Amino acid sequence: MSSPVVTPPVVKTKALFCPQCGGPVQLRGFAHTLSVVCPQCGSILDTSTPLVHVLQAAQSQQRVEPHIPLGRRGKLDGTEYEVIGFQLRTITVDGTPYTWAEYLLFNPYKGFAYLSEYQGHWNFIRTLPLIPDFVARAGKKAVRLDGRAFLHFQHSVATTSYVLGEFPWRAHAGETAQVDDFVSPPFVVSAETTEQEVVWSRGDYRKGADIWKAFNLHGSPPPAIGIYENQPSPYGGAIGSLWRMYLWMMVALAVMIFGFTVTSSFTPVFHDS
Repeated sequence: MSSPVVTPPVVKTKALFCPQCGGPVQLRGFAHTLSVVCPQCGSILDTSTPLVHVLQAAQSQQRVEPHIPLGRRGKLDGTEYEVIGFQLRTITVDGTPYTWAEYLLFNPYKGFAYLSEYQGHWNFIRTLPLIPDFVARAGKKAVRLDGRAFLHFQHSVATTSYVLGEFPWRAHAGETAQVDDFVSPPFVVSAETTEQEVVWSRGDYRKGADIWKAFNLHGSPPPAIGIYENQPSPYGGAIGSLWRMYLWMMVALAVMIFGFTVTSSFTPVFHDS
């Protein structure tokens, strides 16, 4: 006699009201949520205590619409996640600012994960339960994780410029973190350092079409522009094929030279003094 299949209980969202405008606010992260953005007025609320108070007033009058709307569910690597948070973060390199989007994903049984997007390049990111080993490769800093070496790509300071939804920390505009990226395509290992902690994570490069399919989004994803730090080379397989072709051509040339040498009659065709 087979045992009955146990179905996980349906998890329901929790609602509260914004003390700034009185509008309803839903919490999808439950007890994990420490801050949430009011969808009506844009104020950032501190939900760490029963007496909800305003952590930061409305960020700006201009509302940013994420490519993946809050509340949308999608399946990544066999786990269904719900998008519960969204933020824009910016770094400045050689005087040039670069802004990317981050989506906070939540599953009540698997916890949190992230999706990042920069100019059509996506990464599925999960925090690491351990700290990678620091090593050196070709005179550069590197880390080793699961037998794979990741070379240091860049150090930067990331500043949050816009937040939407809810977060398991007190997210707010102006929040900063020191970021170090270590790359081994198609993966990137990152360390984010704040005054409170250091968080390590690993990102897995994904194509926009795969994200659109996972979340059943309409239309087409934004086209990928340029080359991203951990984007796999589209010529990886082609280079190997070219080398194999070169090897066979050299073998064929050697066979031809040997054949001409063996079959030649060595009869003089010209002689002069």
